[in-house]
Amino acid sequence: MHQNNPLTVWFVGFGIAATLAIMALAIRQSRRRTRDLAALAQRMGFTFLGKDWRGPELSSNYKTSLLQRTRGRFSDAMIGQIGDLKVSVFDYTHGNGKSSETRTLTSFSQSAELPPFELRPENIFDKIGDVLTQNDIDFDSHPEFSRRYHLRTPDETRIRMLFNPSLLTYLEQIPPDQKWHVESSGTSLIIYRHRYPARATEIPTLLNETTAIAKTILTNAGIKFEGKSF
Repeated sequence: MHQNNPLTVWFVGFGIAATLAIMALAIRQSRRRTRDLAALAQRMGFTFLGKDWRGPELSSNYKTSLLQRTRGRFSDAMIGQIGDLKVSVFDYTHGNGKSSETRTLTSFSQSAELPPFELRPENIFDKIGDVLTQNDIDFDSHPEFSRRYHLRTPDETRIRMLFNPSLLTYLEQIPPDQKWHVESSGTSLIIYRHRYPARATEIPTLLNETTAIAKTILTNAGIKFEGKSF
């Protein structure tokens, strides 16, 4: 009869115990973060919805948004108002190969519909792909913007009007390490970075930074609103 090696049994038991301990710690940290976010939302005058939220309004005409290209779930959502803008801050978790990714996104919604576009940092694969597809919009007047950003849209005429010299210069001045992704879908403007979920203490800064970007883009689109800081 085969007998288990006591050392093997010990290692297996230790591995199971360590895994359970890590899972328990992650659950506690997640619950603590949710409580912190709920308290923060109250202080800011936002409404905390947690998981009881279906996401921002998106146009089905052209799926630029990360939320439309992946099947994920929303959590720790809070909604509020900045001037005439409806603002949503939320976590979004979706599959990525055999693992999953969670990041914090900010969505700004208003009544006017923007031309659809996706703006993100350009990488080496974009440069290679652009040789074949040529779907990246560049601006000869702003080579730094064209070098740093990948911009695509089904409506190049309107996007070239929106991305005027003032907006291009503004985007060039954002530090490269910020690596913002900006996506327009219908009446919603979604801004995020490929990072871990933001801590509750980071949300006010995140809102200030994304509001500044949204305000600049919307102003160039002829939309006016009153902003504020957190």
